[in-house]
Amino acid sequence: NWIRARGYKAKISSGPMVGDFTMIPAALKAGLGELGKHGSVIHPKLGSNFRLACVLTDMPLAQDVPIKFGADDFCTNCQICIKMCPPNAIFDEKKMVRGAEKYYVNFDKCLPFFNEHAGCSACMIACPWSRPGTGEKMLAKLAGAT
Repeated sequence: NWIRARGYKAKISSGPMVGDFTMIPAALKAGLGELGKHGSVIHPKLGSNFRLACVLTDMPLAQDVPIKFGADDFCTNCQICIKMCPPNAIFDEKKMVRGAEKYYVNFDKCLPFFNEHAGCSACMIACPWSRPGTGEKMLAKLAGAT
């Protein structure tokens, strides 16, 4: 409503894989975090414990930039989400996906399990970044390692 009151279009979109807009790539470009091995955004303080939502608008806005805080390096060595994934959908190595090297989740394995069990999120629950209060401690450790 605030955006519309200023004469711009505004369309609400929620959830990372609903509607006509894919939010995870946009969230990464907007500096909300890094891509985790489990295929979700890892925020430096919140881990993966947050939901993405957005407002699509034609309002001119300042462009944010991606951030790097060490989650990518951490995920390279961590195996927890892979071990906790019931359908074995998470790959250990990065793959070339749409022209970029990134961690890959086989959603052809993931989604049937998710639908059959009315949810999952085992990978995000197991992720060390997602434990409350852990993000700041891990950031401090990573900063000390550089």
